[in-house]
Amino acid sequence: MPSRLRTTPTRGARIITGVLSLLLLSSTTFVRAQVNDKGGADAEFLTKAVPGIAASVKIIDYAVKNASDARVREFAGRVLKQHKESVQIASAHAKRLNIAVVTDPDKDSKEMIDKLSKLKGTDLDVAFLEWLGHIHHDTTVFENEVNNGADPDLKTYAKNSITAGNEHLKEAHELLAKLSK
Repeated sequence: MPSRLRTTPTRGARIITGVLSLLLLSSTTFVRAQVNDKGGADAEFLTKAVPGIAASVKIIDYAVKNASDARVREFAGRVLKQHKESVQIASAHAKRLNIAVVTDPDKDSKEMIDKLSKLKGTDLDVAFLEWLGHIHHDTTVFENEVNNGADPDLKTYAKNSITAGNEHLKEAHELLAKLSK
């Protein structure tokens, strides 16, 4: 008989993949940007990155409060702090560059939290870590800013975000491996 840990991540991965697809597809529907011609790449970056990071804050906060494993809760707490700071920094850049961005995408974070709320114990921990790994795996938006952005401070922020995201990705994978044992 297969163990729950072997069957649950597959179900959790399907849930996470579906929600992430919805997040990516719907992010363009609720982003209201005032794009000026000079900072097209910068505006595109901020209008995509800020709502996604803001949604992640709510989802990570849910994991901090509900994860069953102390290591997962501690990790989620550190990631939550960094993501909150990231939203503040990116929002400050948007304000400085006169680019309007949405910072409270309730609908998208609610969908993922609803999916996670149906899981308990290790199932929740695994699903959260898989979701976190997935969101940090694709750095295309940040790399585009590093390569094509006009604002040097924003490019530095994007580059630093990639580094932090890679660290989160690595630690999420390490924790997943520990939970599988």
